[in-house]
Amino acid sequence: MTQTANNYGTVLFELGITKEIVEKTKEIFELTSELPRVLNCPVVSKKEKHRMIERFFPQQIHHFLKELCDHEHMDVIEDVFAAYQNCYDEKNGILRAKMQCAEVPDETQLAQIRNYLAGKYKKTQVELEFEKKPELIAGFVLRVGDIEEDFSIRGRLDRLQQKLTWR
Repeated sequence: MTQTANNYGTVLFELGITKEIVEKTKEIFELTSELPRVLNCPVVSKKEKHRMIERFFPQQIHHFLKELCDHEHMDVIEDVFAAYQNCYDEKNGILRAKMQCAEVPDETQLAQIRNYLAGKYKKTQVELEFEKKPELIAGFVLRVGDIEEDFSIRGRLDRLQQKLTWR
């Protein structure tokens, strides 16, 4: 993610645009994959781009999208949405984590994992995204940003193998 996208995402958040409006705008972009390219195309006039924005998007976000268009930064719109999400999560105490697991844990285990992550990162809410990986044998791998914690049997076997081969 570029600094430009981070700056725009922060501005979008600080403008007080609601999450629902941002999600609706994101959905419109996802439904029409050509729209960001057209809005970033130098051949299309600003007036025509502004007309398209007024026609397709919620009124609350018109000015922001027009600014993005006028400065030819529509190509980073997905990263802008990601930066907005980061600001939103930070403000609301939400932690997003990815969990790779051999088997999906039961509710009790999930509650323990969420409590562990909430305490470690000092957040009030934890959102887990699951990915099933049978090659882990048992256990799970947690990833929060760039930090990875491996609690799997496969990870333990790999670490044991490294210790044995280094001697």
